[in-house]
Amino acid sequence: MRTILWLAALSLVVACSEQRSPTETTTAPAGPATAVVPTDADSVVSVQNLPLNQLPAGVPRQPGRVLELKQWTDKNGLNLLVLTRTPVRDDPPQPDGPEEAQSVDMYARQYVQRTGQRQWQELWHLQDGVAGCPFDLGLGPVPGATAVTDLDDDGLTETTLLYALTCTSDVSPATLKLIMHEGAAKYALRGYTVVQYDSIPAAERRPVNTCCLDTISAARLDEHYELLGGRYENEQDFRRAPAAFLRFARQEWRRWSVQEFEQL
Repeated sequence: MRTILWLAALSLVVACSEQRSPTETTTAPAGPATAVVPTDADSVVSVQNLPLNQLPAGVPRQPGRVLELKQWTDKNGLNLLVLTRTPVRDDPPQPDGPEEAQSVDMYARQYVQRTGQRQWQELWHLQDGVAGCPFDLGLGPVPGATAVTDLDDDGLTETTLLYALTCTSDVSPATLKLIMHEGAAKYALRGYTVVQYDSIPAAERRPVNTCCLDTISAARLDEHYELLGGRYENEQDFRRAPAAFLRFARQEWRRWSVQEFEQL
């Protein structure tokens, strides 16, 4: 398992880590029932889940199939979140690569229609993917985890996505990412899920302290690979964020890091 985990982790770091490659990128520039996102009472935002086949007029179509389509209002105006995923594609053979490999991409966009305007303006977009995977492939949002909040009570909402990426042939942890935006500002936690690989329930393996993998030596992680489960690299992105943002991110990470994810 250790060898497969190392190979899978290496593959995902190369293919997906925003800090090391451009694959995960973010740039800023009357209907269905209303869903209330479960957060602290003072920061609850009313979010409308739109039918996935009813993209509002004027919103550019994104690559792939729509997975989430959400709408809400804040001080900016009417906001729209669109999350899509491409079909899995077979990669062309590479001289030094595996005989068979697949890739898949996911896209997220937030738009705003400001008061008195008809055009949609893009606030930010994110793209991530798993590339060159010769094992079981998985990519997608954690079901039910997308949150819209106003944690600093400034009238401008924060959008938080949690999604998992996998390229494994066993029960190794998936790569887990929590990405929070308030407008163009981006904050992230990146690490691994907790998985069950023996008789001990996965929830009982969740670490008390989920931070920080970058303080654990590579040698120790190689010897004790179970330390990856449920932990993230660091909290550096939140250093200049309001304190409430990091409290919420820690809470959501603990809540959703123990999860069964469907592979594609």
